[in-house]
Amino acid sequence: MAKMAETLQRLSAKLKNFFKTDVTIKFLIFFGLFLAVLSIFLISTAPQRYDIKVGDIAVEDIYAPSDLVDKTATEIKMKEAEEAVQTAYKVDRTVQIDLQKKIESFFTVLGDIRSKADIDADQKLALMMQQSNIGLNQTEYSTLLNADPEDINKLKEKILYITNQLLEENIEEEELDDNREAIREFFDNLPDKSKLNKLGSNIAIIIIRPNMFYDEEINREQREEARRNVEQVIIKKDSKIVAKGQEITGNEIRLLEEYGLLDGSSSKVNIRTYTGYALSIIAGILILIMYCYMFDKKLWKNNSSLFLIALIIVLSLVAAAGANSISVYLIVLPAFSMVVSIMIEPKISIVTNVISAIFISIITGLNVTVLVAMLLSGVAGAMMVHKTHHRSTIVLAGLVVSLINAMIIIGFGMVNNTETTILLTEALLGFIGGTLSSVLTIGTLPFIEATFDIITPIKLLELSNPNQPLLRRLLIEAPGTYYHSILVGNLSEAGAEEIGANSLLCRIGSYYHDIGKLKRPYFFKENQITKDNPHDKITPNLSTLIITSHVKDGIDLAAKNKLPSSVINIIREHHGNTLVAYFYHKALNSENAAAVTEDKFRYSFPKPQTKEAAIVMLADSVEAYIRSLVEPTQHQVELGVRKIIKDKLQDDQLDESDLTLKDLDKIAKAFVKVLAGIFHDRIEYPENIKDI
Repeated sequence: MAKMAETLQRLSAKLKNFFKTDVTIKFLIFFGLFLAVLSIFLISTAPQRYDIKVGDIAVEDIYAPSDLVDKTATEIKMKEAEEAVQTAYKVDRTVQIDLQKKIESFFTVLGDIRSKADIDADQKLALMMQQSNIGLNQTEYSTLLNADPEDINKLKEKILYITNQLLEENIEEEELDDNREAIREFFDNLPDKSKLNKLGSNIAIIIIRPNMFYDEEINREQREEARRNVEQVIIKKDSKIVAKGQEITGNEIRLLEEYGLLDGSSSKVNIRTYTGYALSIIAGILILIMYCYMFDKKLWKNNSSLFLIALIIVLSLVAAAGANSISVYLIVLPAFSMVVSIMIEPKISIVTNVISAIFISIITGLNVTVLVAMLLSGVAGAMMVHKTHHRSTIVLAGLVVSLINAMIIIGFGMVNNTETTILLTEALLGFIGGTLSSVLTIGTLPFIEATFDIITPIKLLELSNPNQPLLRRLLIEAPGTYYHSILVGNLSEAGAEEIGANSLLCRIGSYYHDIGKLKRPYFFKENQITKDNPHDKITPNLSTLIITSHVKDGIDLAAKNKLPSSVINIIREHHGNTLVAYFYHKALNSENAAAVTEDKFRYSFPKPQTKEAAIVMLADSVEAYIRSLVEPTQHQVELGVRKIIKDKLQDDQLDESDLTLKDLDKIAKAFVKVLAGIFHDRIEYPENIKDI
């Protein structure tokens, strides 16, 4: 038992580790997306069912939900085609030859027996009856034996003539009696009324037989060909199969049963439809995966963002399925396109919009107008809200989306000669859909921000408001730190803009990077109004502990006030594990210098993991350095900026931030430009200014 329990524990641990791996998480995200989309397809395209029977009066029109082969009607047409095929016969030319031989043989035997002089008449008769190949009676044989030889020859010729004539025109089994009658008429109408004519008629009637026979193989092939050439009777999608007010017939019930539209009828599994849905969904998901993996590695590594994209695709389909019950034109897909553009970035938003638009077009019955409207309006919405800083931009984007929807609906409607009233109604619904898109976007952003911890420019701007509780406290309780943070924000924003980083995040991160100083504001130089410095009364070790603790205090305060994780990360990483140089050197000059180690005087936090955090680190150090200069010149400023950046680089603080040397050069120039605007030379005014 103990061994089994240990095995189960190991298996459980392996399963937990398996489901925590990055590959497994991605597989679950995309497989879940596949199942969700397939389920929506099947639910949204499932037809309504009816409780009706033969003889009922239809209370509404019922239309075909899809193309369907009417098997019964098709089978009727096939049977009609079979019956229309002429029966095929094969002619056996050997019959005519055989009959000729038989006639020739009969008259040869007759001639031989007639020529025998050594036997009497009775013996000849007996011999004739024995050797004849044609069954005649004694009287007929006697007549032939006693007839004139010339008449016998004429009789033979007559028999050969009539049989050959009939067989040349071919004789079928069912025509045999008619041909026998023709033989009788032939001999009866001969001009010479010979007594042998009746005998010739009997001989011809006895030997005549059909030479045309029913050809089973050819007839089967012709019937099959006729069936194959029959076009299937197809009931087209949206054609009326039951008319309102009419009595339900058996044929209509049969069609409803085949469509699976009757209550209680077995639900038929349409493998072709299911396979088509599955292949379409897989193709769309593969395009999404390929884009993320090949063109956006950062997004590919972020499972939270991938899950958000998958969720938004599913939500867009759910919303479309709901709107479709009212009108196919009341689609709010652009809302989801705008959300992805704001929350992540516009390129993936456009890709997602294309995939979702195709999926939604399947739900709406492959409506080309809806597909084009969603594609274009979704792309327009994604582009317009890119890096938007105001909610009014989203409203404007909604208006543009509405106009595009209306234009496309009207344009396609005019091409298709849609009735004006219907056209205007559809255009109005498209316009309303665009307006609802902006409302839905604004409404869902806060929820998604809170759920997925993704920060948007709008949220960042809200955090920049001086009336935010933390900023207000900073202004009142630590004014020096507040103004330091504002200047750091200006520097970092300028540096980020130069290298294409998130400048707004840099600015807001700078505003909050030192909020931990609120706990002990007067232990920081910028907040010391008097020359009284509390660090003069404590050891360098304690001073270092107080200084470095402002990072942890800031993280706690930010978490308590529910700041976004991207801002908290800047607070955590803006000092990295840099050395608190002032107190370290102060400790080296103290009595306990021998016990001093550098590790005790370093921050114990991660190095900057992003470009934004690294820029804030550099801006923070640059601002502190410039503030320490009494009368800084532009040359001093530039040298100081580059020295600080070089020191951070040599201290390995920027190793994990993805900043390049080219980026650092651009950042240095941006810092110098901002500082030059702050510390520019001022005009020295005289003490007494008059008439100015």
